[in-house]
Amino acid sequence: MAVIAFKEKSIAFKERSYMLAEEYGWPLPSAKGYVDGEAFRKRRKEPPVHVMVGIDHYSEGFRAGYYRRPISERALSNGPSDSSA
Repeated sequence: MAVIAFKEKSIAFKERSYMLAEEYGWPLPSAKGYVDGEAFRKRRKEPPVHVMVGIDHYSEGFRAGYYRRPISERALSNGPSDSSA
C-alpha cells in the first residue's frame, strides 16, 4: 500500500511541473526546478549549492520556488538575450 501511495505522489509531483509550464508558459526545466524548490522549502532542507549559483532554467526555477518569488524574465526566455551584441 505504501508503494502505491509513493507512486501516486511521484506522478502528481511530475504532473505539477507540466501543469505550471503549460499554465504560465514557463520552460519545463524552470517549472521542474520551481516544484523541487518548493519541496525543499517545505521540508526545510538545505538546497544544493549548484542550484544556488547556477544560471540555467532549472536553477532559476528552483530558487523561485525555494524563496517564494516569481521566475525571472531571463528564465522565461528560451535563450540568452541578444541585447549584448
